Amino acid sequence: MALPSQMDRSGDTARPFASRGRSGSGKLVVGGVALLLVAGGIVAIWQLGLFGSRSPEAGALAPSAASADPLANTAPTPVPAPVPAPITSTPTSTGVGALSATPTVIGQGSLSEPRPSDTPRPAPVDVTSPDLKPQPAPTPAPGTTPGTAPGTTPGSTPGLGTPGTTPTGSPSSAIEAPGSVSEVRSLMDQGEQKLASGDPVAARALWSKALLDSRAGASDQQTLREKLQKVNEQLLFSPTVTKGDPLVESYTVVSGDNLVRIARKRDLATDWRLIQRINKVNPNALRVGQKLKLVRGPFHAVVHKSEYRLDLFAGSPDDSNSWLFIRSFKVGLGEGNSTPLGTFVIRRNSKLVNPPWVNPRTGERFAADDPKNPIGEHWLGFEGLGESAAITGYGLHGTVDPDSIGKQASMGCVRMATDDIALMYELLVEQISTVKVAP
Repeated sequence: MALPSQMDRSGDTARPFASRGRSGSGKLVVGGVALLLVAGGIVAIWQLGLFGSRSPEAGALAPSAASADPLANTAPTPVPAPVPAPITSTPTSTGVGALSATPTVIGQGSLSEPRPSDTPRPAPVDVTSPDLKPQPAPTPAPGTTPGTAPGTTPGSTPGLGTPGTTPTGSPSSAIEAPGSVSEVRSLMDQGEQKLASGDPVAARALWSKALLDSRAGASDQQTLREKLQKVNEQLLFSPTVTKGDPLVESYTVVSGDNLVRIARKRDLATDWRLIQRINKVNPNALRVGQKLKLVRGPFHAVVHKSEYRLDLFAGSPDDSNSWLFIRSFKVGLGEGNSTPLGTFVIRRNSKLVNPPWVNPRTGERFAADDPKNPIGEHWLGFEGLGESAAITGYGLHGTVDPDSIGKQASMGCVRMATDDIALMYELLVEQISTVKVAP
């Protein structure tokens, strides 16, 4: 197919033939001479190479030129731009993130590019294409509000700020809070709804389940701990008995009762002093008919060494997956990372109030009432279970050095502030309550 420049030039060359053919002169001789002159001119031009193959400078290519020159200026065949696949309302979950058209959430919050594919990357798409008009938002599951975390306004995500948009212009609903998946966020949202409807017991159960989910991100874990600690101030540590709470019960004082006897009678897995604390009563001034709130227990501790934090849970020691989170405490640990890892149980006859202590390194003795006694006013010894059975001599205790909390300063035990260890003493019981020390 000839280029436009070839068509024009061929036409210009053809005009002499047409003009001579249409002269119509009556003079035959003159016409014959003219015809001979024209024929001679044509032969001369042919010999000079002015017809047929033209040079590139003249604007036309010989049939062989295009194949010989790889940079020939031939127009490429148009290829239609690929249309991106629509984002579905239920992205496929893989590991800790969701694989979709939006970036995947990896680990605890780091965002990465979409996972590489075995297929070639599509060509860039024109953003003005009609195929790129905004898509409708996914339909939320019943009882949930996707993209809205507890305590935030719709359209924001803790730790991520305002969500971005995918290349198609639809909301990036596949991006969860750092490290979390949709199941965790759904539990958080359901807990918010239960609390708003006046059911804090159900909210606590849902939030605890979300917190114990290994896929929960660090930001959401912190949010959950704060919300659970707040709701437990009412459910557990106030004198109010909330209907349906499995951790507490109401008790009516009868003749001959005292706090120790009540705790034994009701088979509580907590210390009698907890009854005094929660009900704010004088243990020596109980009245017949008086209503008391009792906390059943048992409770357990999980120490996170890397964060100098102790988390308190309630539930059966044989079913940690159903534990309910209660609250967190800051702790001090052993110098030189000497606090051992493992699972332990509060040892029999190890709970002591205002105990004396002997420094095992120096032999120095501290009397019970000595204000310099490093272990403070409470001691709870623990012994190893299973693979940790050989580990002994460690425990939870107070301190006379508050600045050591959050540091490695003890001989390997877990230190707590004075008020915190007093509460732990009342919550943990011997041979039932466990202490897990995690990295």
